[in-house]
Amino acid sequence: MRKLNAVGTIVITGALLMGGCGNFGENADKPNREEAVIINEDEKVGGSIETGDGYGFTSFDLEIDVDGKDAIDADYDVTEKADADYENKLKNIKLKDNKAMDELNKMFIEIRITKDTPKQEVIDNIIQWYGLDTYSKFDLEVDFDDGTLLDIEDIK
Repeated sequence: MRKLNAVGTIVITGALLMGGCGNFGENADKPNREEAVIINEDEKVGGSIETGDGYGFTSFDLEIDVDGKDAIDADYDVTEKADADYENKLKNIKLKDNKAMDELNKMFIEIRITKDTPKQEVIDNIIQWYGLDTYSKFDLEVDFDDGTLLDIEDIK
């Protein structure tokens, strides 16, 4: 009888130890902690094109007129949440939100505007991107992640 009590005690003790130390619950497959992401101070809001998580600026506002009439309007803002609008009246295109962002993303990746890019180079690259020969008004405001503002207004 003593042997039976001893075996029973060992089995119950073993079961309690296994139940207390094991990880057999609902969250057993979930990792205990997420991977750490290191974010540089300058990349907190809009990100950086080099890291692949942004463009290096928090807002982009472009207006191009041809022959005194609105031709292209492009707006991008991520100060609170990502918001984008794109209108190209020359090609009869008007997009909002994700579709606008997809279109603007192509330009942002191709022309790569930084705070150090010369103003005339920015104008030339954007005009070339849209395939324009001339413009009557070019107005661009870009707020970079570090607080620098690029403001270009060229009226012909």
